[in-house]
Amino acid sequence: MIIVELNKQVVFVYPKKLVEKINKIVQKKLSLKGNFNLSLAIVSPAKIRQFNRIYRKKDYVTDVLSFEDNDKINKAIFIGEILICLVQAKKQAKEKKHSVQQEFITLYLHGLLHLFGYDHLKKAEAEMMETLEQKILNQIY
Repeated sequence: MIIVELNKQVVFVYPKKLVEKINKIVQKKLSLKGNFNLSLAIVSPAKIRQFNRIYRKKDYVTDVLSFEDNDKINKAIFIGEILICLVQAKKQAKEKKHSVQQEFITLYLHGLLHLFGYDHLKKAEAEMMETLEQKILNQIY
């Protein structure tokens, strides 16, 4: 089971059922056994820019950041933290002509896959990650 600890720093209707569905699909697709905890923070543009600047040396607002961690807490593994900038998600949803909820779920999934070791620094990695994201999103929508 993947358990999410939510930290909402901005007003947002959290799509809990969709997040739980994504978690179940990811756990099945990746053949993950056991319990996993993660922290999910919905943050302002200023906060995500600050984290992006400090940890990635990139001084701009981004949509999602993930920070891996592999601590064991009470028989569950704390896998890390996902930060999503709601303002950026709203902009991207408008550009892509879909709902903010759909963009949020896409960003959450992207961050979750990063926590489980997926990346997109190389073309082959990016293609594999994008394919997996699309397969999972197709099961949701």
